[in-house]
Amino acid sequence: MKVTVISYSLTGNNEALAASVALFSAQHIRITESKPRTMGIKILNRISESNSNNCPHLLNIKMKGRDRTFWLTTSKNNTPVASWLDYDFFTEEQKPVKCLTVILRTVGCRWRKCTMCGYWHESADVTQADILAQLERAFRNSPDEDFILKIFTSGSFLDEREIASDTRKEIAKMVKKRKIKKLIVETRPEFVSAEKIADLEVVEHLELAIGLETADDFIRTKYINKGFSFEDYKTAAKIVNESGATVKTYLLLKPPFVSEKKAIEDVIKSAALVSPYSSTISLNLCNVQKYTPLEDLWRKRYYRPPWLWSAVEAIKKMKKQDVAVLSDPVGAGHKRGPHNCGKCDTRVTEAIKKFNGTQDLSVLERLEDCECKETWHAMLNFDVFLFGASLF
Repeated sequence: MKVTVISYSLTGNNEALAASVALFSAQHIRITESKPRTMGIKILNRISESNSNNCPHLLNIKMKGRDRTFWLTTSKNNTPVASWLDYDFFTEEQKPVKCLTVILRTVGCRWRKCTMCGYWHESADVTQADILAQLERAFRNSPDEDFILKIFTSGSFLDEREIASDTRKEIAKMVKKRKIKKLIVETRPEFVSAEKIADLEVVEHLELAIGLETADDFIRTKYINKGFSFEDYKTAAKIVNESGATVKTYLLLKPPFVSEKKAIEDVIKSAALVSPYSSTISLNLCNVQKYTPLEDLWRKRYYRPPWLWSAVEAIKKMKKQDVAVLSDPVGAGHKRGPHNCGKCDTRVTEAIKKFNGTQDLSVLERLEDCECKETWHAMLNFDVFLFGASLF
């Protein structure tokens, strides 16, 4: 495909970069890649070859190729890590509602020591103005009707190292202008305060999501290295509830060094302990992220992600609590993510997703068995002998 740069915009006074873009825009370049994102990266590489600053001040390029015109934002600081529209279960009305999820790029999580988490690698040296620009860009995809807004940072929204106080208040103003039924943000417990929560009470329903992972202090401290206690979580949850907001608690299925059977038992027990503080429990199925201690264990075959059958079993038991239970099986069916034998992965994953929107356990109870379920049962029955065995 031949692509021509037909316009561009710059910030700052960078004559060398302007000259590079001007020279490039007068040329045609043949790009064999048809995907706009990959195409854009190749174009940027060509521009930056003659510019030692590597395009830090280039904001947008408008390009035309074949029968389409598209825009490329070159500064990742002005673009969220990701944003998408989907449906989420609206606990207050017990029904699925459209949901806009935005993952803002910030300086990243302050802790950065959890054994299974590599999200902080998405961090960047951003300004607070960049963060507001990211959210404004994501709002372009807002639905016309009322919706749920999730704002994640791959860290803590209430950590003022990531989201400054003034930025938090400005975000609240942006949220107030839109048809948002519920706002959900994530935070570690040490950053929770009534004052910060008050800044966000611009919507009818506010929810703070806390990644507790497990109510077991030993597992959380020694195996996950989370850096806070169950008491810390309870203190934060009480502040949230007393401020009129609700708590979503993240529980992790199968942290490192925990067997399949013990992992199921742990999330069921943890769900019972956190339900008095939570309106929603999110069961996160552990997946193997790059550049983490867990990845090292996985490569050495000392770790296998959880079976999807384990997730189904855990959800059915957890739902006995008077709380909504959700689970997004990220990476399901892949070797780094939760999986069964490969034949039934899609079917089981879709059942879990359908349950999320209905909270109807019959969706999971009607699941057709697969041959691999017998293997899974055998692993649970002989857990003490088979822990660490590599099956599937």
